[in-house]
Amino acid sequence: MSRKSFNRSVDSSRTSLTRETDSRVLQQETITSVKTVPSRVSSTESCPGTVTSISSTVCRICHTSSTSEHLISPCNCKGTLAYVHLTCLERWLNQSSRNYCELCMYHYNAVQTLRYGFWEGILRWSRHPRNRMHVQSDILICLLLSIVTGGLVSVCLLGMRYFVIEGRKVGISKEWTKGSVYFFLSVVIAGYLITMYLVIKDQVVPWYTWWRNTFNVRLLLAPSTLRFSETAL
Repeated sequence: MSRKSFNRSVDSSRTSLTRETDSRVLQQETITSVKTVPSRVSSTESCPGTVTSISSTVCRICHTSSTSEHLISPCNCKGTLAYVHLTCLERWLNQSSRNYCELCMYHYNAVQTLRYGFWEGILRWSRHPRNRMHVQSDILICLLLSIVTGGLVSVCLLGMRYFVIEGRKVGISKEWTKGSVYFFLSVVIAGYLITMYLVIKDQVVPWYTWWRNTFNVRLLLAPSTLRFSETAL
């Protein structure tokens, strides 16, 4: 056998060995991939078993179904919005100053009491930053207006004799002079009173509306309104 033919046989043997090795590696990778796929599927299928079911019967305000307090259905709402905790509902009604459901407009059977007394309501209203600024500005306006009006009235009354004397010099009788001064004073006082009325009304009406509509609500519920059931939860 010649040297050239020997080299050719060696090369063909190497080539066949390499092909056999590659085929074995490919088979091993295929087997490995096939084994890994079911494991992934099984892990995916096992996930739903770890998810805990969440009850749909929860309080529509706090979104919980705590067993420490009964759920009630006090209005005409249906479905998931029908149930609520009594304390959550009363707290919401007190914060919104309502005695009815904002969804179905059902008016609750409730006892309403004013949250603040007369003087306490005035103090709380005047201490609010926005209201305090308005109150201070209106007080300043009333004070300046009172000073100006008081000054005009004082000058007219104290200077009445002087006005009469000056009126006689130009041929105006005493009665006409006094009548003119009194008419001027009546206009000034009327304008002062009207302005004071409008300023006070601008403060009192919003305060009174807020004070009368700020109340504490306590619901009066019949036993038949209780809808809580541990089996339903």
